Amino acid sequence: MRPGNYPEHLRWLLLRSQTFRASLLSFGLLVAAGLCYGSAFSVSELGARASGMGTAFIGLADDGSALVYNPAGIAFQPGAHLEMDNAVVVGLFRFTPSSTPAGQVVPPNGYSNSIKPHFIPLAFMYATKQMSPKITLGMAIFTPFGLSANSTNFNDSDPNLTKFVGRFAGTRVRLESYWFQPTIAYKLKDNLSIAIGPTFVHTHLELDESFLNPLGPDDALSFGRTAAPTVLPGVPVNQAAAIIARMLPEGRSRVAGTANSPAISGGLLWKHAASKTNLGLMYRSSVVNHLSGKASFAFGNQPYALEQYVGSGFLPNAFPNQAITGSFPTPATYGVGFANSKFWNTTFVVDIRMQDYKKFKNVSLDFPINKYSRLPQYLDAAGANNIALSPEKILNFNFRESWNFAFGAEKPIRPNLTVRVGYQFDMSPVVPQSVGPLFPDADRNSFTLGATRKSGNKEFTFFYEAMKFENRVTNVPSNDYQWTNGVYHNFANVAGLAMRFDVTDFSIRKEH
Repeated sequence: MRPGNYPEHLRWLLLRSQTFRASLLSFGLLVAAGLCYGSAFSVSELGARASGMGTAFIGLADDGSALVYNPAGIAFQPGAHLEMDNAVVVGLFRFTPSSTPAGQVVPPNGYSNSIKPHFIPLAFMYATKQMSPKITLGMAIFTPFGLSANSTNFNDSDPNLTKFVGRFAGTRVRLESYWFQPTIAYKLKDNLSIAIGPTFVHTHLELDESFLNPLGPDDALSFGRTAAPTVLPGVPVNQAAAIIARMLPEGRSRVAGTANSPAISGGLLWKHAASKTNLGLMYRSSVVNHLSGKASFAFGNQPYALEQYVGSGFLPNAFPNQAITGSFPTPATYGVGFANSKFWNTTFVVDIRMQDYKKFKNVSLDFPINKYSRLPQYLDAAGANNIALSPEKILNFNFRESWNFAFGAEKPIRPNLTVRVGYQFDMSPVVPQSVGPLFPDADRNSFTLGATRKSGNKEFTFFYEAMKFENRVTNVPSNDYQWTNGVYHNFANVAGLAMRFDVTDFSIRKEH
């Protein structure tokens, strides 16, 4: 829907506020930079107030970020509000391999998996407006899934023994999943509300890795078997493959794709006034992202032993750049939350969330040129072709379910100042065989604090989170040839600021 097609009250809410337009610009600049490690690739720090309480907010849900944590909460928010949440992540991600190829040079503190620059900005926006005593509308733009890692600490021309040892399992990943969620909340009773949010999801995925691993059981040997009849005709295939594998350069691949998909969010919030207790439920659907993009392959500009026999065009023809399709699933999220404010003038909150990462079994990529490689345009004069990639590539991950437990409290210490503390335990869904440069993940413990200061019709909220990943030690025999076994040592600092504006009075003036 174009801005001009919105009803008058929403057109004002979304476009005429100078504050919102400034926030929109900030969002566009910040969210483009990438996202952070969470449970695999989940992001739970989607609101500054919630993050100050360890992200336990399903049962409270009383600011704009309720649209994410429990959309039903906006039904109890009178008036009109605009909210902008920003956060910065500073991650320290290091890997020390347990074994390496002979002569490999490993940095004294292990390899860094951190992006450069090391800080990762995030931004989210929320808007709500009560239309009647029973109906409230909202709009949220947020990123519940994201990932950014970079182990490319080398140039293609560097000696192989100085490069990142696990590069054949991946060197760079970037995932961004943008959710655009209009929401309607309805009060069934004075103390009970429900909400639903049909959502548009735009996803961008980018993966980089090295390939043609000369020491692995597949990869270069697999290509060698494909190329054997062309390069060494008459030589037994396996013997020829072993020779070819040792004469190949290292290749670099990049796959990038985007997808547009539907999703849905929902929530329920019940309040018991006598005990000052809330119970909340939330749901966010899984999404199968049907990717469309491009795969590219490069082999550097250094000469290699096989080149003098097959010519410079042999490998580019074997690995042609091409448009691709694929699929990439993200998990559904289920949550229950409790809030109680009866004791010591303090609100206590508890959340339990489950994400069914079992749906994230694999990422499939389809290569159409390889599928039709027997067509005349891909055959040489002798009727043969040397396209090496199979028509489909499956990246297997086989994740398990993830559980998240969050606890927090907030207490007003002055009429215009409230403080918060929280704790979060996040169980990683990444199984040992999938731990590596793309997912150097582990169970994590997070300790948070925050505060809100009110000034007129504005609220300013900040939070800080110390995120300690448990050391992850892997020893999976099938991963030995990729050298991803070892110790993963990760820590992240997260800090954020939110600005919330009550624009109800201005809205009333505009309508009258």
